[in-house]
Amino acid sequence: MFERGIAIVALTKRGVATAKRIRRALEKGQIRYEVYAPESLRSEGIKSFNGDLAGLLGEIFNVLDGIIAVMAVGIVVRSIAPYITSKKTDPAVVVVDDLGKYAISLLSGHLRGANHLAKMVAGEIGATAVVTTATDLLGKKSVENIAEEYDLKIVNFESITPVNSAIVNDGKVLFVSIGTSVLPEMDATPPKVISSVDELREMMEGYDAGIVIAPSTLPLESITKPVTLLVPKAAPPSC
Repeated sequence: MFERGIAIVALTKRGVATAKRIRRALEKGQIRYEVYAPESLRSEGIKSFNGDLAGLLGEIFNVLDGIIAVMAVGIVVRSIAPYITSKKTDPAVVVVDDLGKYAISLLSGHLRGANHLAKMVAGEIGATAVVTTATDLLGKKSVENIAEEYDLKIVNFESITPVNSAIVNDGKVLFVSIGTSVLPEMDATPPKVISSVDELREMMEGYDAGIVIAPSTLPLESITKPVTLLVPKAAPPSC
């Protein structure tokens, strides 16, 4: 996560001071970063820009994995709105106020890591992390959390919302693996092991949604309930 680096952008003198504190969190996490500020606030280790915030954010939006904006939330929302396209590709965006009291996960909280980034920054500068995704508030694991925990990729992104909705609303969610070959050696909660899509289809009759780990993509058209498919990051395109 964040292999392409993160931009820290500040607009005021106090914001630049907070940005310098934020740098330590990224350095501890061995994450590449650049700090940006208007020309009038430029100093060693800080790149300047001409004051066109929306233009700067547009340049870096699809180039970096994350943006930490040290400024008001409203400014950030208006500036990034034209560039938002998909949770699959939009960078993590975290907003920190000038004084460093709050670190707010604004965009791409789960899939691209804004929730994690907000907590990392807050822990370093003594801020309160503000995370509003329902699964986090309820202390439940989302589809994205499970994919990250098992180091897997999500095949069918359209399933994320209905499956997470089932998790949040206390629905019955089936968690299974087709075979054991793709299960990692870690302390995560193990899924049930089944042998085929046919067995999955039969089991899903008693559940509201499902999360399935498989060695490669599978035909799930016969399953009428929402199911998220997770496969290894280097999985072949089909079985």
